[in-house]
Amino acid sequence: MGFSVKQARQYAGFTQREMAEKLSISRDSYRKIEKNPETATISLATKFSQVTGIPIDQIFFAQNST
Repeated sequence: MGFSVKQARQYAGFTQREMAEKLSISRDSYRKIEKNPETATISLATKFSQVTGIPIDQIFFAQNST
């Protein structure tokens, strides 16, 4: 079991705009990652995990994430 990127962001209490700022990317780029997590680079996925406090494997490599 894991979190989708959107669920992880919401769990951490951030809006899309706030998360994009924390990741130093545009909101549009962030929205693309929420829709298709495979587009995230390893470094971006790692930073996302650090910001949310959720292990990377529970977000980007979990099966049945929705």
